[in-house]
Amino acid sequence: MTAHLRNALPRRGRVAGLALAVALTVSAPARADVLIDNVNGMTLDLQGQVEHFTGLLVGDDGRIEQVLQRSDKRPGKVDFKVDGKGRVVIPGLIDSHVRLMDFGLSLLTGTRPNAEPRPEDRDQALAKAQRLLLERGITAVADMGTTIEDWQTYRRAGDLGTLQLRVMAYAEGVPAMILIGGPGPTPWLYDDRLRLNGVKLTLDGSLASRGAALKAPYADAPAAKVALHLNDTQLKNLTSRAAMDNFQTAIEAAGDRASAAVLDALDEMTDTYKGDRRWRIEYAEVIDPADLPRFRGKGIVVAMPPLQQAAGATVAEARLGPARAAGAYAWKSLADAGATVVMGSGSGASGAPPEPFAAIATAITRQDADGLPYGGWQAQERLTREAALAGWTAAAAYGAFAEGHFGRLVKGQRADFLLIDGDPLLATPAELRAMRVLQTWVGGKPVYQAKDEAGSQ
Repeated sequence: MTAHLRNALPRRGRVAGLALAVALTVSAPARADVLIDNVNGMTLDLQGQVEHFTGLLVGDDGRIEQVLQRSDKRPGKVDFKVDGKGRVVIPGLIDSHVRLMDFGLSLLTGTRPNAEPRPEDRDQALAKAQRLLLERGITAVADMGTTIEDWQTYRRAGDLGTLQLRVMAYAEGVPAMILIGGPGPTPWLYDDRLRLNGVKLTLDGSLASRGAALKAPYADAPAAKVALHLNDTQLKNLTSRAAMDNFQTAIEAAGDRASAAVLDALDEMTDTYKGDRRWRIEYAEVIDPADLPRFRGKGIVVAMPPLQQAAGATVAEARLGPARAAGAYAWKSLADAGATVVMGSGSGASGAPPEPFAAIATAITRQDADGLPYGGWQAQERLTREAALAGWTAAAAYGAFAEGHFGRLVKGQRADFLLIDGDPLLATPAELRAMRVLQTWVGGKPVYQAKDEAGSQ
């Protein structure tokens, strides 16, 4: 490790190494039946239908054994009981687009280091990222751009029992996909905490980032004029290579030209590769309205980071012009066209932390924190509360082939849930933006508790 990177690390981190693994702030039962009772519980299905409950019985394997209603008889004896005191319980949130190790390293050093981090640096970065994400109520992430070094970091944490997040990994390109997964996606590892799902391919970046990063005269060029990272043949070949071994493909495609290129490729892929593929498009910031019907029948998952897109809305409108801006951030239209819309933060090397409840507020209003509409945003494209919350829970799990494992609070699934200080289906947008996570549980064990919750049980 270079002196620059070494000096950027906290002294305690340099000495302690793995001691920075996420620490529990409340005592956790060691493999015991747990009853979470007296709660205002809610979970959603893929269609956004809400199911309510008042208690959860969790088995010693961390799975939900019974979802309880108020009239149901409670077990006579359990090893550990929590009185929820009427608080709201929702499933743990799933961030559908994160660069997890870039995010952790930026938290560790203040910026993504130029030097290649040592394994112990990566271990500390993962611990730091986990701690912050769990505090925000995020219990699972889709890691977009996993390298072999990232994967080995997750495996070390899993072997040591310090991997508390659930990581659904998408390899950074086909070579990394083959190196990590070999003949196909890995099985679920460490009690459903780690799996290589597929591969992430990049066609273009977000509109705002491209405008900032490109040199003149291209910085002000329309998005459709910007050269794509892959040509049409390369995109089809790489997508086909992944599909033949049943890897899921996630393609970053923000502009309308890139989105059209993906749709062209998928027109061929769906004829060749049958079955449930769940092709993913990341960002999809601008869609030509004429292309919206092409999403139907392909089983496409679209991952949207509402806050990141909101930050770039004014820039996008200026670069696109009013005609093309009509297809910007078309969340509802994409859902109506048959795409599964999932939500994420886009967090990565910038170190900007996820704000899932603020993202939900943005998704249901298309407005900023002051109640003002973002530039270029069409009000009719806002989502319902149920669809926005499902985009962080049930739909997000489905979008990464994790349904049946987690994402819902139903019998047989992992007991990943949050106690929060309000009802996201009833709160005002301002209340949503200020909503707090009081407790985070993963696999039936508490992994975070707010300081003012200590001693409240």
